[in-house]
Amino acid sequence: MYKFDDLGKKISEIDERIDALIAKTGLSYSEFAVLYTLAKDGRSTQKKISEEWLIPKQTVFNVCKDFRQKGLVQIGEQSVDKRERAIELTQKGRDAADPIVRASDELGERVFARLGEKNAEKLFSLLSRFCEICDKEIENTPGIQTKI
Repeated sequence: MYKFDDLGKKISEIDERIDALIAKTGLSYSEFAVLYTLAKDGRSTQKKISEEWLIPKQTVFNVCKDFRQKGLVQIGEQSVDKRERAIELTQKGRDAADPIVRASDELGERVFARLGEKNAEKLFSLLSRFCEICDKEIENTPGIQTKI
């Protein structure tokens, strides 16, 4: 299990770097997630943002409510799922999000350029393969009964 622990530590280290970038924006992780997603996708739903960024839907709702009061987002027509409303940035929201998205994207480009294309391909290939192996091994692992 120690290899999983090592992997978890490395993933946490990557998360810390992403958090450091987000901290430079002055936004919370949830606020960044909403702005970034809407800037990239044009429009989205609270559910999609929640699932994509692993944030509770209520948290996304609260961020959207706050952004709406600040004039950064508007609630559009209902999406395909009639229980969901589409959210999109206003012009004020786009003006606020654009430099944040640009800086984030440029950082990613610089990091992966320094890593090198072949190493980046290898990294993603190995991570994909790792997930495939985990899926198969978990599928083949019998249930574990506890006495709790």
